[in-house]
Amino acid sequence: MTTSSAFLFLRTLLIGGLGGLTGHLLNLPLGWLVGAMLTTSACAMAGARVPMSWSLRSVMIGVIGLMAGSAFTPDILSHARDWSVTLIGVAVYCALVFAIGIAVCRRIGGQDRTTAMFSAAPGGLSEILALGPSCGADPRTLSLVHGMRIAVILALTPLVATSMAAGVAGAGAVDVTAARRVIDLSLSMPPRDVAILAACLLVGMRLGRAIRLPAAHLTGPLILSAITHASGLTAAHPPQLLIIAAQVVIGTSVAQFFAHTTWRMLLGCLAIGGGLTLVNLALAAGFAAGFAHWLDVPFATAMIALVPGGLPEMSLVSIALGLDAAFVSTHHLFRVVLVLIALPVLVRLGGSPAPQGKPKPHPQA
Repeated sequence: MTTSSAFLFLRTLLIGGLGGLTGHLLNLPLGWLVGAMLTTSACAMAGARVPMSWSLRSVMIGVIGLMAGSAFTPDILSHARDWSVTLIGVAVYCALVFAIGIAVCRRIGGQDRTTAMFSAAPGGLSEILALGPSCGADPRTLSLVHGMRIAVILALTPLVATSMAAGVAGAGAVDVTAARRVIDLSLSMPPRDVAILAACLLVGMRLGRAIRLPAAHLTGPLILSAITHASGLTAAHPPQLLIIAAQVVIGTSVAQFFAHTTWRMLLGCLAIGGGLTLVNLALAAGFAAGFAHWLDVPFATAMIALVPGGLPEMSLVSIALGLDAAFVSTHHLFRVVLVLIALPVLVRLGGSPAPQGKPKPHPQA
């Protein structure tokens, strides 16, 4: 790396970091990722060069896999057995959202098939941006469509849930804004846990590539992390600062795809994202009503558990409304992992190869 390219790379990370901090302080959904993405993408649209190290991006994608896998605690697995019927309902809901979304993205949005599949998938923003480009989807479109999805869901879902379940005990007992602004600066962790998580990351990435797992950098560490946490070998999570760094790097890496983007393209993707989100909310309300009628699951709890918002954000919303946070977290975890495992397989079955190399950005000025 030359001195000039190193300077540009560090400048990109600085801009992304400052944007992520701003997004966090403004309490944006996934503020670190979204803030980094918005600031660096604006620079790219203005013609500035915003290079990224794809090796660093791959490692940070692995960190996201560690984070997702660490949620598979023995307690979560025991709950999953109790909630098997509602988890099946989540799978059916995801299939319907996916099928409708593909049709909308293809026929109205004019997206290619792979990008349409990832745009329609009810997955997490971090995971979709980590997984989609490795399978050939357009990161620019994915970031806009899913960014709009997260924003609309977080704005409307609590209102819908509380209006349909007025008088929920404990509603408003927790300040979600304050909870999301807390940053744990501690990096201390027992050496044994550090070794286990590091092994899950490094071995998972290498093993995943060796056995040709879809999106190996993500799914390899995720599977090993899930095994170690579900078995009780460790209960450690990646430090919050590392998760923040991963979100900033992934958000910043999206910027390269925004060179030469027009406002018409931006507005078109945002409109598709908003439309898909309204469909998602309508279907979630219908499924939640069914859960309430046949399975005695409170409507508000089922609604929060179904809508494809972020796992941390929806968990915090459930706590703030005094709902069953374990139920909500388990169902969102199941949804995200289901999408991460099934989506690359569906892309391959559809005939599109899933390249493991780095995504190809649009040319920079």
